[in-house]
Amino acid sequence: MARPLWCALIVLRLLAAQDGVQQVESRAAALKARGDASGALAEFQKAAALDPRSARIQDEIGFLLAVLKRPHEAIQHLERAVELDPKLAAAQYHLGVAYWLQQDAARAIPHLQSAAALEPRNFDYRFHLGHALNETSQWSAALPQFQAASEINPKHSETWNQLGLARQHTADTDGALASYRRAVSLDAANLDARNNLGFLLVTSGHADDGVAEFRKILEADPGNNIARVNIGFAYLQKSELNRAEAEFREVLRHDPNQPVAHYDLAVALKQQDNLEAAKAELARALALDPNLSEAHYTLGVIHWQSGDFAAAAKEMRAAIALRPDYGEAYFMLGTALKQNGELDDAESALHSAIRFSPDDPGPYNTLAQLLRQKGDLEGSRRAFDEGSRARRKKEVELGKMLQKKP
Repeated sequence: MARPLWCALIVLRLLAAQDGVQQVESRAAALKARGDASGALAEFQKAAALDPRSARIQDEIGFLLAVLKRPHEAIQHLERAVELDPKLAAAQYHLGVAYWLQQDAARAIPHLQSAAALEPRNFDYRFHLGHALNETSQWSAALPQFQAASEINPKHSETWNQLGLARQHTADTDGALASYRRAVSLDAANLDARNNLGFLLVTSGHADDGVAEFRKILEADPGNNIARVNIGFAYLQKSELNRAEAEFREVLRHDPNQPVAHYDLAVALKQQDNLEAAKAELARALALDPNLSEAHYTLGVIHWQSGDFAAAAKEMRAAIALRPDYGEAYFMLGTALKQNGELDDAESALHSAIRFSPDDPGPYNTLAQLLRQKGDLEGSRRAFDEGSRARRKKEVELGKMLQKKP
C-alpha cells in the first residue's frame, strides 16, 4: 500500500531539518575549535532552534556561556541538558563545575558524582569530584576518587598532592608522605605539594627534613613567606625558640600584615616566658584576623597563667564561638571557671571537652576534682577511672609512635 503524500513530505522535512542541524553543529564545532566562543555559541543556538530537545546541544550552549562568563544563563541550559538526558555525563560534569564556580558545593557535588559514575574512567570527572570533596573536608569520600584518577593518569602531579591531603586527613601519614613525594618527583615546581610534604615531615617528627623542603621552596621562590613561617614552625617543634623567633620576625619584616606569623611569634615568645610581648603579638594577630581561634586560645592560656581567670574564660569562649568542636578550649574554659568558683558552668564545659576530646585524660581528671569539691564522690571516682583509661591508651599510642621512628 503506497504511503500518503503528506507522510512522505513529513519524512523529507525531518531529514532536511536533521541535515540542517548537522551542518550548523559542524560550523559551531569548527568555531569552538578555533577559540571563537561567541561565534560557536551563536551557531549552537541556531542548532537548538532546529532541535530543541537535544541535550547535547544544550550542554554545548551552557558550556560556552560559562566560558563567556555568563554563569546564570549557563546553568539554565546545563540544567535543561540534564533534564533532557540525565545520562549525559558531560552535562552532569559541566553543571557540577558551574555550580562549584558559584560556590554552591551542595548542588555541585551530586552532579560531579553523577558524571564520575557514568564515566568512571574519565580523569577530569574523577579529579574534580575528588577536589570538591577535599575542599569540603570529605576526605574519606575523596580518597577513592584520587586513587582512581592516579591510576588513569599516574603522571599528574596535583592528583598525588590531593591524594596526599586526603590520606593525611584520614590518619594515613605514611601514605600521605609517599603521595606528596610522588607529586614533587613528577613536578618539582609544585610548591604547594612540597610545602605539604615539608609540613607533614615536621609534624611527624622529622623537622630537619621538613626544613630542607621549605629551603627548596625558597630557592625557587625567595619571597614565599609561607615557607619561612613553616621553617619557624619547625624550629618551634624542635624547641629552638631563638631561631623560631628570628624566622617569624624576618617574615614580618617582609610582610607585617601576616596574622599567622604574629601568632607563631607569640607562641615562641610565650615559650620563652615573655608573656607581655606574646600578648601584644596575639593582639596584632587578632586585629588582622579576628577569626583566628588559636590566637584566642593562646591568649586565654596566657591570662590563665597570669591568674586572670575571667579574662581566660572570655578568650576561650571566643575561641569556641569560632570553632564549636574545640575540645582543648572547652577544657581550658572549664579549668578557668573552676578556679574562678563557677562550678556548674565549669562542669558543663568539661563535659563538652570530653565529648570533643574523649582521648584526653586532662578533662576527666579536672572534672573528677570538681565533682569531689561539689561532694559527688561516686561521680568523681568514675571520672578519675575514665581519665586513667584515657592516659593508658595515650601511653600505648605514644609507645607505638616511638617504635616507628628510625
